[in-house]
Amino acid sequence: MTDMAPWLEAGRDTLNRARLKGRMPHAVLLSGAEGVGKRLLSERIAHALLCESPNDDGDACGRCAACGWLRAGTHPDLLTLEPEEAGKAIKVDQVRALCADLAITSHGGRYKVAILRPAEAMNVNAANSLLKTLEEPTANTLLVLETAAPGRLLATVRSRCQQIPLPVPPPAQALQWLAGRGLEGDAARLALDMAAGAPLKALELHEQGAGAELEECLGQLQAVAEGRTDPLAVAGDWQGDGEAFRLRSWRQWVQGLIRWKLASGADSGPLELAQKLQSVAESVDCKSLYAFLDRLDRALGTLGSGLNRQLVLEDLLTRWAAMPARRQKRVTQGSR
Repeated sequence: MTDMAPWLEAGRDTLNRARLKGRMPHAVLLSGAEGVGKRLLSERIAHALLCESPNDDGDACGRCAACGWLRAGTHPDLLTLEPEEAGKAIKVDQVRALCADLAITSHGGRYKVAILRPAEAMNVNAANSLLKTLEEPTANTLLVLETAAPGRLLATVRSRCQQIPLPVPPPAQALQWLAGRGLEGDAARLALDMAAGAPLKALELHEQGAGAELEECLGQLQAVAEGRTDPLAVAGDWQGDGEAFRLRSWRQWVQGLIRWKLASGADSGPLELAQKLQSVAESVDCKSLYAFLDRLDRALGTLGSGLNRQLVLEDLLTRWAAMPARRQKRVTQGSR
């Protein structure tokens, strides 16, 4: 089992205390930015519940038959539900099948654990189907919902889960963690900026060699904001297989800019990112960035819906191009 990241320890300890006292909730909602470690924590929870001899710190023993199945990814009492295709919705039939499986007695005589990721991908029918299981859970079952956008979940789903927010760690802590995995210096800082401060995402992007693609994407957003590039042309470039990746990255960057502005530019935000998007960082207020973040969330929520993606991207990029200009116009009018 991978060592627990230090910024996840508080969430791990909360659930481990409940496990030791026999008071595990029936459903947990892990919320946090993409790449902050939701998967790492959910798997740690699952392994502790399914292992035959976990220790008091919540670590699986690594030696029993259950741990062998977990390493092989074949444990019958660990269920994972994800969209059938990346960027698509989780459908009601998938949720019904999962709930039916949870209702069956566990193979090992201990817990059955279901991990649902990303929870915000559930369509309305799927979320309503999950409610019955949340309201009338089977004994010794745990549902773990992972989400980067808890506001997109039904309020009735959120209210029936124990909510555990997972923070983005301070840059110094994140860089130290990355250094322990061989990613240091400028490469680490750039990857962390690209991942909006989420260390696991930063490591993933570096290992996948996604830096060049993200640099290009970031450069296009910078050019659009500065009026050097036609937003409609960029929308045409973005449409296709990479759209979901670009929108999620864009969302993370906007979140990073908000954190940077709230910290008044202190060393707790994505400094290199703020420099690259200087025209936005300096001329747009947090209220406008939050409003734009909502638009990105809605655009992500319509992936796979059949909407004309070209029009969705054109709307976003045109609004992005207008944001610095609108802010400058308000400032000019206010000084008269």
